[in-house]
Amino acid sequence: MIIGKNFFINEMPKTGSTFVRNYFKQFDDVKLTIKHETISENKKINLLNKKHKIGIIRNPYEWYLSYWKWSCLNKKKSPIYSDLTSSRIKLKRLKFNNNLIYYIFSQLTKNKIYLKSLFSDINSKNNFNKFLNILLNSKNKNIIGSDYSFIPHKDLGYMTFIFFTQNVSQEDYKILFNQKEKFGELLKKLDNKIYTNFFFKTENLVVDIKKFLKKNKIKIKKFKNIKKNSASNNFDRNKLNFFYKQNIKLIEKKDSYLFEKFKYKKITK
Repeated sequence: MIIGKNFFINEMPKTGSTFVRNYFKQFDDVKLTIKHETISENKKINLLNKKHKIGIIRNPYEWYLSYWKWSCLNKKKSPIYSDLTSSRIKLKRLKFNNNLIYYIFSQLTKNKIYLKSLFSDINSKNNFNKFLNILLNSKNKNIIGSDYSFIPHKDLGYMTFIFFTQNVSQEDYKILFNQKEKFGELLKKLDNKIYTNFFFKTENLVVDIKKFLKKNKIKIKKFKNIKKNSASNNFDRNKLNFFYKQNIKLIEKKDSYLFEKFKYKKITK
C-alpha cells in the first residue's frame, strides 16, 4: 500500500501498481507498506480517516491476460498459481457450508501436473483459455482452492471478487458468502460499501496521477525513468485473438459489474 499524508493508494494486483510504487518512492513523506495490502490487514493506521482513498482498476480482458502471463513467469510467487497447483485443505480455509464436501474432494483429486502445465508456456493460447475456463466456469470453482471457491453466486467473476476484497472491508465483503442473498441486491450492497473514493486507471496512469497531484497541490515529480505499464486505452485487437470467444463472453458476463462501473466497453454485444 502507498500511504501519504492525506491519501492512500490501494494496489489491486496486476493493475500497474509497481509503476505507481516506483513513482511515489520519490516522495519523502510517502510510506510504502506490503504490496497489495488491504485496510483490513493494516491495523497500525486508521486509513479510512484519510481524505483521498485511491484504488487502481484495469480493463478486465487485459487484467486476466496479464495475471496469467505474470503467473507463467513467476509460478509460486503468484497466488493463483499456488491456489491452483496445491491442495488447499488447511482447517482455517474450510468454511462449513453445502460446498465443503465437494471442495475437499476437488482439492484431493485435482490433477496438479495438468494444472502446472497451464503455466508452462506464456505464448500458449490454448493454455490461457483453459486457465480462464477454470476461473470463470462455476463448475470448476472448487479446483481453485481459495476463498473464491466458497462463494455460492455463479455470476461473480474472479476479477470482481478480487476487486471487492481490495476495496471493501473484510467485514463488509463477507456477504459474498451468503447464499441467501440475491446476486443483484448483493452487488448493490457491496457497491455502497466501497471505501475507495477515487480510481486511477491502468490505461491512463500518468495522466490520472498528475491530475490527482495537481488537484491537491502536490509537486509533480518526474516520470522519465520509471518503466510504464504496457496497457493501452483501447484493448489491443492482437491480444483479443488470444481469447476464445466463449471466454470473452464469460468475462463480460461474470465481470459485468466492473465493465459498467468503470465504463469499459464490451467487445461483444
